[in-house]
Amino acid sequence: MNPEGRAEPAEDLPVQLRNCILSGKRTTHIFGIGNPIRQDDAVGLEVVTSLLRLDLASKGGVMVHGLSSSTERMISDFATRRERVVVVDAVEAQKAPGTIVCARLSETKFGFFATHNIPLRLVPGVTENAADTYVIGIQPQSVGVGEGLSEVVRESSAKLVAMVARLLEEPQ
Repeated sequence: MNPEGRAEPAEDLPVQLRNCILSGKRTTHIFGIGNPIRQDDAVGLEVVTSLLRLDLASKGGVMVHGLSSSTERMISDFATRRERVVVVDAVEAQKAPGTIVCARLSETKFGFFATHNIPLRLVPGVTENAADTYVIGIQPQSVGVGEGLSEVVRESSAKLVAMVARLLEEPQ
């Protein structure tokens, strides 16, 4: 709240992404999580794949990690070492489909990873490093069984990739 008692305007998305992704001295590790047969739940996988196609795997102190069968273990390893971890996923944030949200894990109240094997907060090392673990989420339209993202989530995914690419291409 400001001195007049009015709520402060929310930070705009580019500022939120900058604060989420750029950590200064340490490397930031970006992971995409999702289920490719649950429609919009695959958005995290799509974002990371697109970032890797743009050859943004290690720019600006940021490492983008490709798809892996042991993503939870990799996240645990980096969190245990107290490195910044950013997870991209479909999130139930009670917003309009396609809305992009960015938050520190320790400050989140909306649900994550309902369709995944292990909730992020239960991955070893993450709870202890929750202050430096972030989630970039896109509100899904549908997570029913099926392949392919909805149009609105596909558009948000492309927007997010473009914003992250611009951020990583800027001189630090």
